[in-house]
Amino acid sequence: MADTVLPVPRVIRVSDLTRYLRYLVEHDELLTQLSVAGEVTDFSRSPSGHCYFSLKDGQSQISCVLFRREAASQRVHETLRSGLSVVVHGFLTVYEPRGSCQIYVQRVVPQGEGLAARQLARLRERLEQEGLFAPERKRQLPRFPRRIALVTAPGSQAYHDVLHRIAAQYPFVRVIEAGVRVQGDGAADEMAMAIDIVNRLTDCDVILLVRGGGAPEELAAFNEERLARAVFASRIPVVAGIGHETDRSLVDEVADVRAATPSLAAAAAVPDARGIVEQIGQLHAQSSQALDQRLRLEKRRLLSLHQALVRASPENRLHLQRRRTESATATLQAGMRNILVARRMRSETARLRLESLNPLAILGRGYAVLTDGETGAVIKSVERTQPGQSLVARVADGQFKVKVSQH
Repeated sequence: MADTVLPVPRVIRVSDLTRYLRYLVEHDELLTQLSVAGEVTDFSRSPSGHCYFSLKDGQSQISCVLFRREAASQRVHETLRSGLSVVVHGFLTVYEPRGSCQIYVQRVVPQGEGLAARQLARLRERLEQEGLFAPERKRQLPRFPRRIALVTAPGSQAYHDVLHRIAAQYPFVRVIEAGVRVQGDGAADEMAMAIDIVNRLTDCDVILLVRGGGAPEELAAFNEERLARAVFASRIPVVAGIGHETDRSLVDEVADVRAATPSLAAAAAVPDARGIVEQIGQLHAQSSQALDQRLRLEKRRLLSLHQALVRASPENRLHLQRRRTESATATLQAGMRNILVARRMRSETARLRLESLNPLAILGRGYAVLTDGETGAVIKSVERTQPGQSLVARVADGQFKVKVSQH
């Protein structure tokens, strides 16, 4: 039996293939005039004014682009958003650089909210009425947690962001990893089970439930009722860090703390060690300053008390009284001396004055005092004498008798 020789297929480049696919699609009569109904998801608007989104139903989705001119002419760019049910008119093409199909939208007809958006809104309203979102039921996080449970996809960017942030900010906490799927069918069940296991079998202080950003479909698990109720029932406080700032799921509403990103969720769950060290340094400086000030005040107070005690002591008072007595005695003695000197000077003056007035004082200069020999009267004049009269002459060193012979 002869071997069958198969034809060798022609080898073409990828760009040739995508160009050929685009040719086939754009020349297909059905695909050049399309009207497709679906729900808008993953809507975004570029700075240039072009709008990009996907249309989805219960099973599939396809990319769409609405260029700036068509969007401006219909003004639908003002109302177009994720969750809106629409009918788009346009044609299908292949975007060659990626080899993907997309609808070039020429007209958009809004149909109202889509089924998924309506169902999520009803669920959100029911959970809010039951009190799952109530701010007063949300708990404070422990200031210094010892163990943290990390519920996320192992090895994901969110996983590494959280571990890096914790290691940089507060490396003293122990992280218990609970690996789960965070998107797709069954992801919500896995995360709810992980939260329940952490509550039952660990003594963690905080649960971090995190996931990086993504399309609304990729974050759909965080809008499922079972996961929201598992977060609500957790006895351990839950910090949610899901997607980006603009993403807000049911789990974000129920969690005790909601962070914009996984990294910020980690930052909210643990204290900042560097900040604590700085705070301790400030407190130490303030306490040292207060202690120094208190010591100075107490030293001044003790010195004042010591001085008062010294002044009030009997020994000091006696010493002070003794000094006062000695001072008074010295003053008195000085006064007495002054008085005695003054009186002595006055006495001497009087004595000198008396001596100057003593008639006998002139006897020393050669004079004599004559007195009557019988009466002792002083003879002051010749007329008081008579011849033959007996007189007594008193001189400096004695007296003698004389007799008057003649006038």
